[in-house]
Amino acid sequence: MGAEGQNYALFVDPDISADCRNLLPSGMVVLGSADADEPAPAPGRSCLAALVSPLNAPGWRVRLREKGLADLPVIEVDPASPERASQNLFGLLSQRMQAAERELGEMRAASAMLRREGQSDKTRFRAIESFLYALGEPQIARSLSWDPTGVIGHMTRDTVLVQRLPIDAVSITAVDLWLPDLPRNRDLGLTVAVIDAKGETLEMTEAYGGQETRSGWVRYLLDAPLPGDPRNCSLMLRYTGAARLAVGMGPRVPDPRFAAKGDGFDSDMVLALRVWKAVAGASLPDEPLVLHSPLGDGRHARFLSAGELPEPELFAKPASATDYVTADYWENEDAIMVHPSRSGPVCAVLRDVALPKLSHITAVVTVGHPQAPNLNLAVGVAPAGLVGRDGFWQGRIGPWVHGLPALGWAQAHCVPSEPIRDRADIFLAASLAHDGPNDLSWALFRGLRVVTGAPLDEAEE
Repeated sequence: MGAEGQNYALFVDPDISADCRNLLPSGMVVLGSADADEPAPAPGRSCLAALVSPLNAPGWRVRLREKGLADLPVIEVDPASPERASQNLFGLLSQRMQAAERELGEMRAASAMLRREGQSDKTRFRAIESFLYALGEPQIARSLSWDPTGVIGHMTRDTVLVQRLPIDAVSITAVDLWLPDLPRNRDLGLTVAVIDAKGETLEMTEAYGGQETRSGWVRYLLDAPLPGDPRNCSLMLRYTGAARLAVGMGPRVPDPRFAAKGDGFDSDMVLALRVWKAVAGASLPDEPLVLHSPLGDGRHARFLSAGELPEPELFAKPASATDYVTADYWENEDAIMVHPSRSGPVCAVLRDVALPKLSHITAVVTVGHPQAPNLNLAVGVAPAGLVGRDGFWQGRIGPWVHGLPALGWAQAHCVPSEPIRDRADIFLAASLAHDGPNDLSWALFRGLRVVTGAPLDEAEE
């Protein structure tokens, strides 16, 4: 092996060079010079020891010490008994190997410690993230939405339908399917499951969703959001009923891999569905939240999400407003956004909501953008159509929540000033807490908690 292939070298006394050349690879031999100036190894090579004649050993030690190499081992080689020099050399190499293995072990131990610390930090970060989300960040969001297009597919007995999803499996907690037959017959024998890239099948539980079910959407829930690393997933539908099951289809897709696959499903369309993801252990409720008063006075409490309410309309804004104002429903966030003006408050209205014998109403509000200015928010209510006649909406709202900061959460309350016997208009108002540009002023109304004298389900029928 040439010198360029060696990482190590040995100083060799010229007096014993002939004997050493027969024992050592030629690339490792660096001869000492006759004038006592032994050369240094080439750059990047390390000298292991000096092999010298017993007669020249004292002089070599002196010269090595003068050159700052006092720690370099000196091995005396007697040509008459080379086995002793061989033992010393191999003992030296064994020590170097043991030292290298010890250093490698220490490096592995340090790497393992860093890995454990990194995992611990990651675990703590997830706990902190969970805590912060629990303090007020949105815990549930719609990650995928394919609306029905009017095309209906049919599943027959023992049909299996697979729909690949263009999102990863992590945090999936619920799936809504558009099944127009299911509200009329609750026992259709349909099984819905999520299959991840590992082949693990997680069956979902059907949840009666009240108003959503009446519109054709049926919700299926997992016990908890899917954990783990991001991975591909599919939705599997297995039907064991006797009659044909109608399944709503969504839009066409350019990539055939994502089309719904199964017996009788050969088109390039996807299933009509909505996929919900949750964080921090949150999950969508499997029943509408209906609470009965412990006083037994016949009152009923119900939480209405933004998606269960009518589309918002911009009801009032300052006459001098020239900046951007709007009221809109954000489907992916399931929230109603009211964007106020620098010139004054802006009010949106939700018209003709069934609230029989309404006692009071509470809105869950938040400032949605991290760079938003501080906002004031309020909720109000009046008999349906009344404010349209007199226009005085400010007198129907409750106390303002003042100066809510960016990403802040709060509740706004209102007790109606007029009796609400049957149906009502709900007013959502927002304004800037101080004078400044209204950029990114996202006043989000996440939902409403209403207390009524009669169940809402009965009023909707």
